[in-house]
Amino acid sequence: MMVATHVAFGAFCAVSAALILHLPAMMAVLLAGGLAGSLLPDIDHPQSWLGRRIPFLSRPIAYLFGHRGITHSLLAVVGVFYASAACLHGWDVRLGHAMPMVLGLCVGYASHLVGDWLTPAGIPLLWPIRVRFRAPLMLLRPKMAEPIMTVLLWFGAGFLMSRAL
Repeated sequence: MMVATHVAFGAFCAVSAALILHLPAMMAVLLAGGLAGSLLPDIDHPQSWLGRRIPFLSRPIAYLFGHRGITHSLLAVVGVFYASAACLHGWDVRLGHAMPMVLGLCVGYASHLVGDWLTPAGIPLLWPIRVRFRAPLMLLRPKMAEPIMTVLLWFGAGFLMSRAL
Protein backbone atom coordinates (compact mmCIF):
# COMPACT_ATOMS: atom_id res chain seq x y z
CA MET A 1 0.00 0.00 0.00
CA MET A 2 1.31 3.46 -0.89
CA VAL A 3 1.74 6.44 1.43
CA ALA A 4 -1.27 8.35 0.05
CA THR A 5 -3.59 5.43 0.75
CA HIS A 6 -2.17 4.93 4.25
CA VAL A 7 -2.70 8.62 5.06
CA ALA A 8 -6.24 8.63 3.63
CA PHE A 9 -7.14 5.49 5.58
CA GLY A 10 -5.61 6.95 8.75
CA ALA A 11 -7.71 10.09 8.31
CA PHE A 12 -10.87 8.09 7.68
CA CYS A 13 -10.28 5.88 10.74
CA ALA A 14 -9.44 8.82 13.02
CA VAL A 15 -12.57 10.74 12.01
CA SER A 16 -14.63 7.56 12.44
CA ALA A 17 -13.14 7.02 15.91
CA ALA A 18 -14.03 10.58 16.92
CA LEU A 19 -17.64 10.02 15.87
CA ILE A 20 -17.93 6.54 17.39
CA LEU A 21 -16.51 7.77 20.70
CA HIS A 22 -18.70 10.89 20.62
CA LEU A 23 -15.69 13.22 20.57
CA PRO A 24 -16.49 15.64 17.73
CA ALA A 25 -14.80 18.49 19.63
CA MET A 26 -11.55 16.49 19.59
CA MET A 27 -11.80 15.53 15.91
CA ALA A 28 -8.91 17.77 14.80
CA VAL A 29 -6.59 16.31 17.45
CA LEU A 30 -7.62 12.76 16.60
CA LEU A 31 -7.18 13.53 12.91
CA ALA A 32 -3.68 14.93 13.45
CA GLY A 33 -2.75 11.85 15.45
CA GLY A 34 -4.31 9.57 12.85
CA LEU A 35 -2.34 11.17 10.03
CA ALA A 36 0.94 10.91 11.94
CA GLY A 37 0.23 7.39 13.17
CA SER A 38 -0.59 6.16 9.68
CA LEU A 39 3.01 6.85 8.62
CA LEU A 40 4.83 5.48 11.67
CA PRO A 41 4.96 1.74 10.87
CA ASP A 42 7.06 2.36 7.77
CA ILE A 43 9.85 3.90 9.85
CA ASP A 44 11.44 0.48 9.30
CA HIS A 45 11.97 1.22 5.59
CA PRO A 46 14.68 3.83 4.83
CA GLN A 47 13.11 4.59 1.43
CA SER A 48 9.63 5.24 2.85
CA TRP A 49 8.25 8.77 3.12
CA LEU A 50 9.06 8.91 6.85
CA GLY A 51 12.29 6.92 6.54
CA ARG A 52 13.76 9.46 4.11
CA ARG A 53 13.02 12.26 6.55
CA ILE A 54 14.50 10.63 9.64
CA PRO A 55 17.14 8.22 8.36
CA PHE A 56 19.01 8.24 11.68
CA LEU A 57 16.07 6.27 13.12
CA SER A 58 14.96 4.41 10.04
CA ARG A 59 18.26 2.81 9.11
CA PRO A 60 18.97 1.21 12.52
CA ILE A 61 15.38 -0.08 12.79
CA ALA A 62 15.59 -1.51 9.26
CA TYR A 63 18.92 -3.12 10.06
CA LEU A 64 17.70 -4.69 13.31
CA PHE A 65 14.20 -5.78 12.29
CA GLY A 66 13.80 -5.47 8.51
CA HIS A 67 10.76 -4.06 6.74
CA ARG A 68 7.39 -5.24 8.02
CA GLY A 69 8.91 -6.69 11.14
CA ILE A 70 8.23 -5.49 14.68
CA THR A 71 6.81 -2.15 13.49
CA HIS A 72 3.97 -4.00 11.77
CA SER A 73 2.79 -5.88 14.87
CA LEU A 74 0.35 -5.49 17.73
CA LEU A 75 3.35 -5.13 20.04
CA ALA A 76 4.26 -1.93 18.19
CA VAL A 77 0.73 -0.51 18.64
CA VAL A 78 1.04 -1.07 22.40
CA GLY A 79 4.53 0.45 22.32
CA VAL A 80 3.28 3.54 20.48
CA PHE A 81 0.51 3.95 23.04
CA TYR A 82 2.87 3.85 26.01
CA ALA A 83 5.68 5.82 24.36
CA SER A 84 3.41 8.64 23.18
CA ALA A 85 1.60 8.84 26.52
CA ALA A 86 4.96 8.93 28.33
CA CYS A 87 6.34 11.63 26.02
CA LEU A 88 3.29 13.84 26.36
CA HIS A 89 3.29 13.31 30.14
CA GLY A 90 7.00 14.17 30.19
CA TRP A 91 6.22 17.42 28.41
CA ASP A 92 3.83 18.28 31.26
CA VAL A 93 0.73 17.58 29.20
CA ARG A 94 -1.86 16.12 31.54
CA LEU A 95 -2.71 12.59 30.54
CA GLY A 96 -6.43 13.41 30.20
CA HIS A 97 -5.61 16.15 27.71
CA ALA A 98 -3.12 13.93 25.88
CA MET A 99 -5.40 10.96 25.33
CA PRO A 100 -7.09 12.21 22.11
CA MET A 101 -3.66 12.61 20.49
CA VAL A 102 -2.49 9.23 21.82
CA LEU A 103 -5.72 7.63 20.61
CA GLY A 104 -5.32 9.26 17.20
CA LEU A 105 -1.75 7.98 16.88
CA CYS A 106 -2.84 4.45 17.78
CA VAL A 107 -5.84 4.52 15.43
CA GLY A 108 -3.64 5.78 12.58
CA TYR A 109 -1.00 3.18 13.37
CA ALA A 110 -3.58 0.38 13.44
CA SER A 111 -5.07 1.65 10.16
CA HIS A 112 -1.66 1.24 8.55
CA LEU A 113 -1.49 -2.35 9.77
CA VAL A 114 -4.96 -3.08 8.37
CA GLY A 115 -3.92 -1.57 5.04
CA ASP A 116 -0.81 -3.74 4.83
CA TRP A 117 -2.85 -6.76 5.92
CA LEU A 118 -4.80 -6.29 2.68
CA THR A 119 -1.68 -6.75 0.56
CA PRO A 120 -0.27 -10.09 -0.64
CA ALA A 121 2.83 -9.70 1.60
CA GLY A 122 0.73 -9.46 4.78
CA ILE A 123 2.09 -8.51 8.22
CA PRO A 124 3.63 -10.30 11.22
CA LEU A 125 0.82 -9.26 13.54
CA LEU A 126 2.04 -11.43 16.44
CA TRP A 127 5.72 -10.60 16.10
CA PRO A 128 8.14 -12.18 17.19
CA ILE A 129 6.13 -15.11 15.86
CA ARG A 130 7.04 -15.03 12.17
CA VAL A 131 3.60 -16.03 10.84
CA ARG A 132 2.37 -13.42 8.36
CA PHE A 133 -1.29 -12.53 8.40
CA ARG A 134 -2.98 -11.72 5.10
CA ALA A 135 -6.54 -10.83 4.26
CA PRO A 136 -8.43 -13.85 2.93
CA LEU A 137 -9.28 -11.74 -0.10
CA MET A 138 -6.45 -9.40 -1.07
CA LEU A 139 -8.10 -6.24 -2.34
CA LEU A 140 -5.18 -4.20 -3.59
CA ARG A 141 -3.77 -6.18 -6.52
CA PRO A 142 -5.16 -4.21 -9.48
CA LYS A 143 -3.20 -1.04 -10.23
CA MET A 144 -6.33 1.14 -10.27
CA ALA A 145 -7.77 -0.18 -7.01
CA GLU A 146 -5.45 1.81 -4.77
CA PRO A 147 -5.92 5.29 -6.32
CA ILE A 148 -9.69 4.77 -6.35
CA MET A 149 -9.60 3.58 -2.75
CA THR A 150 -7.55 6.65 -1.73
CA VAL A 151 -10.05 9.06 -3.28
CA LEU A 152 -13.01 7.23 -1.74
CA LEU A 153 -11.38 7.26 1.71
CA TRP A 154 -10.77 11.03 1.53
CA PHE A 155 -14.36 11.61 0.44
CA GLY A 156 -15.53 9.31 3.24
CA ALA A 157 -13.47 11.19 5.84
CA GLY A 158 -14.82 14.52 4.58
CA PHE A 159 -18.38 13.24 4.61
CA LEU A 160 -18.02 11.98 8.19
CA MET A 161 -16.51 15.29 9.27
CA SER A 162 -19.45 17.15 7.74
CA ARG A 163 -21.82 14.90 9.71
CA ALA A 164 -20.11 15.94 12.95
CA LEU A 165 -20.75 19.65 12.38
